Amino acid sequence: MTTKHNLGSTGTNNHVSETAEVCVFCHTPHGGSTTAPAPLWNKRLGAEGVPAGGGTYTTYASLQTPSLDGTVAPVGSISMACLSCHDGTQAMDNIINAPGSGQVVADGGDINGRPYTWTSAVAGVVDTNGRLLSGAAAIGTDLSNDHPIGIQYCGGRVAGPTSACKDEDFNAVQNATINGNNVFWVDTGGAGKQRTDLPLYVRAGSEALGPLVECGSCHDPHVSAGQAGPVASGGRVAGETFLRISNASSAVCTACHVK
Repeated sequence: MTTKHNLGSTGTNNHVSETAEVCVFCHTPHGGSTTAPAPLWNKRLGAEGVPAGGGTYTTYASLQTPSLDGTVAPVGSISMACLSCHDGTQAMDNIINAPGSGQVVADGGDINGRPYTWTSAVAGVVDTNGRLLSGAAAIGTDLSNDHPIGIQYCGGRVAGPTSACKDEDFNAVQNATINGNNVFWVDTGGAGKQRTDLPLYVRAGSEALGPLVECGSCHDPHVSAGQAGPVASGGRVAGETFLRISNASSAVCTACHVK
């Protein structure tokens, strides 16, 4: 599996030597978290707005930019799943249900995770416990220099939430009822909802905010490095940075932003 998210022994970047399993570092078929916003989630998460390993988040809203006209919710939803590794406050081998029999631990091994041995292709990227230290993947808890997450998508009013914002600088949001759920996305081409569209997320208890932009809106963690696009002429394949589409000609940005 050619992806930087392969943390097992067959991985070529940061990886452990104790298991060749790939999916286990995020998902488990049994005994996963019952409160996680991601399905069959196998890692400890912090409460809404709180990093899994403790501390606080500094968000984009702290910049007080006047162009941020949508309400920003506390760090949460699917973004908390991404940050359970990428904020660096706990080990990447914090897994609730580890490979083998009788390996279920409710807290995933706490901030230090499992006692696995980590190897990094680049020295200093992870510490001996498997926490991300440096590089683009080490987002940290200061999110003020990253695209805002938990932000209302202001591309026009949608059916349902009455307080959803509306801003003509954003393309219209699409929505449909799928499996009984009201699903929202920004279209990137093709009929109906496609894997390469940019999904938006509605949080339980915060439905009045309407659909929100989260980490998973732009990124698909399951894309492999060499997996085909769509790929624009001269552009990088989407999988190199886990983007849902290639960002050639800023296609990811202009899917939402009218510029």
